[in-house]
Amino acid sequence: MNKDLESKWDEAGRTGDPIPVGDLVVCDVCNVDYTTCDAVGGFIFSSSAYCPTCADKHITLIRQYGEERFIRGRAYPGEAFADFVRRYRGPGAAIQITKLP
Repeated sequence: MNKDLESKWDEAGRTGDPIPVGDLVVCDVCNVDYTTCDAVGGFIFSSSAYCPTCADKHITLIRQYGEERFIRGRAYPGEAFADFVRRYRGPGAAIQITKLP
């Protein structure tokens, strides 16, 4: 995992506060850091960002199980995965860990 993102998760776990992620982009499936990568494609499935490689690997099963309705967004044609994720999550994106009683 990206060390910067790992430290943000640690901070979120310690404080319970929303921690801004800035421009960091990591695939939720394979954990590859795409922050500065120009790879094109990908989608959001449920609430997880699938990089172009993982999207290609999983789309057949998603279709097979009739779960395409859970794809909430796709990169525009020619759009880098990192740019797509940043566009999808919008400004001020943060992570937060809420502890349940």
